[in-house]
Amino acid sequence: MSPNNLLSMEFVATECGFEAGVGGASNAAGTADYHYVLFGRQTDAQQPEFSGVYFEFDGQMHGGVDRVGAITVTDDRVSFELRHGHRIVVRSGLSESQWAGFVKGIRDTFGDDILRKE
Repeated sequence: MSPNNLLSMEFVATECGFEAGVGGASNAAGTADYHYVLFGRQTDAQQPEFSGVYFEFDGQMHGGVDRVGAITVTDDRVSFELRHGHRIVVRSGLSESQWAGFVKGIRDTFGDDILRKE
């Protein structure tokens, strides 16, 4: 699927964080429809196919391991391009330090190999 044909969801983050290897952002303090993203590394020694980076948006039915194919980071937004054709865009509605912590968590979790900078 070409980038212009991706299904997408976009929201302005009113809260975000990254702690103990788990990160996320949501618009819970906003007035729009509720959306969120959640991510973190997971290891399952008994079922290695479930090890990797877990990513979820708007409910566990939209969650799974190694679903993110590319991430674009700019000063005021992060775009997660999922392998199945969705794009999740999170725009910053936060202080610079909060946003920087969220972006650092993304870098620490996903690594530089799928990160792109605009």
